[in-house]
Amino acid sequence: MRIKNQLAAVCLLLSGCSTVPVVVDSPPQALQAEAPLIVLDPGHSPTSGGATSVRGTPEVTYNDRFVAELAPALRAAGWRVWVTRQPDQTLGLVDRPKIANDLKADIFLSVHHDSIQLRCLKPVVVSGRTVYQTRQPTGGYSLYVSKKNPKFSRSYDLAKVLGGQLHALGRAPMLEHAGKACGESRPLLDSRLGIYQYDNLAVLRHSKIPAVLLEIGVITDVQDEAYVNVADHRQQMISGIVRGLQRYSELILQSGDE
Repeated sequence: MRIKNQLAAVCLLLSGCSTVPVVVDSPPQALQAEAPLIVLDPGHSPTSGGATSVRGTPEVTYNDRFVAELAPALRAAGWRVWVTRQPDQTLGLVDRPKIANDLKADIFLSVHHDSIQLRCLKPVVVSGRTVYQTRQPTGGYSLYVSKKNPKFSRSYDLAKVLGGQLHALGRAPMLEHAGKACGESRPLLDSRLGIYQYDNLAVLRHSKIPAVLLEIGVITDVQDEAYVNVADHRQQMISGIVRGLQRYSELILQSGDE
């Protein structure tokens, strides 16, 4: 049994941490065998931290914190949960979905926090350090699926139930990635729910099971970073994600529909 404190380090970098939950990863086979198994993947690693937020904090810190809070909520709802890496661990992109494939998990969910292209960011100085923030308000969540995933149809179904729950909370989807000015002209499969097609994302295309990458919010935007940094807001999103996963389980997993 691995016992790791997933929030001790992030509380040093982010405000709003009161209690520090301990996340316990037990071998999935030791848990209820009939329960669905989800593999949660906190994006990036200590050696490659992803985007840098408006307060100068690496994205990986936000990813680790969100997964540390999501995992116990899912366990409480009856899911078996496996986390790909701990905050002090580095893991390759292909290794992440391989864990889920080897475990024969039901779902692979990769958790990230977003930014936009550098040309649409402006430099600002925070605590004597230059960081970047959006020139215009740019916030919201987004979801990614890959048609190179053999379970694309089920991945898309999963993205739709997750997007529906986040949208119901009043969260707007982040649509800038579909544009040319601040994005990458990424194909949008559902603009209302913020679902993108990104075929070559390694963690999605190497997955053999339904897989979705979820961007929680835009940490280079002052308002959206402040939103995701509030514990109550994260709990609302987590509750919505759990509801969406429960709905997916009822509609797809329990029915045995492939």
